[in-house]
Amino acid sequence: MNNNVLKIKQQIVLIICCFSFLSSFAQPQTLTENAEISVLTCGTANEMYTLFGHTALRIKDVDQNLDVVYNWGMFDFKTPNFLAKFIKGDLLYYLDVDRFDDFLYAYTNGNREVFEQQLNLSYDQKLKIWDEINRQLKSNERFYTYGFIRNNCTTKVVDVINKVIDKPLAVDFPSNNHSYRYILNDGLENHYFEKLGINLLFSYPTNKKADLIFLPLKFKDGIAFNKSILKSEKKLNTVNEIKEKFRFNSIYTLWIIAIVFALGVFNKKARLWYFGITAIFGLFLLTVSLYTNHTELHFNALTLFYNPLFFVALVLKNKKIIITAVVLTVISLIFIGIELMMVAAPLIVLHSVYVLALFLSKAKSV
Repeated sequence: MNNNVLKIKQQIVLIICCFSFLSSFAQPQTLTENAEISVLTCGTANEMYTLFGHTALRIKDVDQNLDVVYNWGMFDFKTPNFLAKFIKGDLLYYLDVDRFDDFLYAYTNGNREVFEQQLNLSYDQKLKIWDEINRQLKSNERFYTYGFIRNNCTTKVVDVINKVIDKPLAVDFPSNNHSYRYILNDGLENHYFEKLGINLLFSYPTNKKADLIFLPLKFKDGIAFNKSILKSEKKLNTVNEIKEKFRFNSIYTLWIIAIVFALGVFNKKARLWYFGITAIFGLFLLTVSLYTNHTELHFNALTLFYNPLFFVALVLKNKKIIITAVVLTVISLIFIGIELMMVAAPLIVLHSVYVLALFLSKAKSV
């Protein structure tokens, strides 16, 4: 029933949006030979959903007074149960189109860099891209279920381009020749706690080497690397970054917090509270990994690292449960990976200290 209602809503929105598009832009049936197609890469901002930038496709045809931007990164904050759907993997994103001047103004006004790379395409390839985009715009394919890595504003543009060029864009260029986790972390240097949160939620599959282009800035690098497709490039808007002398949003802040918590390691009540909190956190991660459709969140090794057996052992005063909990913690380290350990080092060290202290104190007596 819910799926049928959702489809009906999609159809209504699709009809309204298509009518609005046709009436606002007087969409031409085809492109002239002077038409240009460019990839627009937009810089980051402070909001969570802007931390990795944005990708869009610009189509300019001066002979027909056409200059529009196709954008696969649209979503509605007013969607019922927005956060739950986002975590579950049911949140719908959609393709939209806007005038280039309006698009550029929005990002300029938001103090975000905009970089343009004009593609070296034949006239036939340009027509195929034009037809494909407008086919999507006027069909149910306009809507898609968002995926952190495999279905987002960047992958959608990559897919459209790969459909018309002779050979798919190479994905093993230097800045993309790493694990998914490394690539994600690379763009979050000035946002430590956001990076920490993402790393705690993202699980073992993100430790694998990337087999696609999925982030805007890496796509920009990929186009430059695949030189045959790049015709020209230029900055449309430049942002002057202000460097702060000290940032609370850094790993040093977390180290201070971890050291403070570590002071209670030999206090029985403090240990009980600590393992109670980490048990709740471990169960939260387990719930998310079981609830979500996002494969990036499946099999989170931290559910073993922060397993609730430590808390259970303290309550029941059972040595065997402590040993089992320690074994699970050690096993989890195999799957956590070096990159996650580096990002979450204060938390990993803090937990290891508490586990060691508990093990030593209970080795003699409970």
